[in-house]
Amino acid sequence: MWNLYDIEKRYEAHMKEVEHRARQAHWYVYAKEDRKALLPSAVVRWVSFIAMILIGVFTVFELF
Repeated sequence: MWNLYDIEKRYEAHMKEVEHRARQAHWYVYAKEDRKALLPSAVVRWVSFIAMILIGVFTVFELF
């Protein structure tokens, strides 16, 4: 009979090793990220909303 506890522990150890190797392989991706430089999504949302309003107003006044 298979010992499911041992199989589960080996699987968890294997997954930890895979995650560790993945983090080591992609360290440069995380090093390049500058989270402070990113604008908050609310600011980006409002800027895009205002830009769409301005484009809409400009096109309406150009048509009429």
